[in-house]
Amino acid sequence: MSSGAWSCPHDLDGVCQRVQGAVCEPGMRGCVLEGKVRFAREEMNLPRKPVKAVKPEPAKKPVQPPKRRLPF
Repeated sequence: MSSGAWSCPHDLDGVCQRVQGAVCEPGMRGCVLEGKVRFAREEMNLPRKPVKAVKPEPAKKPVQPPKRRLPF
């Protein structure tokens, strides 16, 4: 039995580029690995539907107080 590490070429910040808009989970329906590999965790070998990825909300900048103007 051999093991190894890899990264998916279709994963971009946790979002699958092959299954548009889905969270990247190796072996899900539509994945290039679907049905081709066996995972060590049995729940990963079960058929799974893609889950829609949620876009992270952009970080809001803190509100700056207005600058005081001098009277002269």
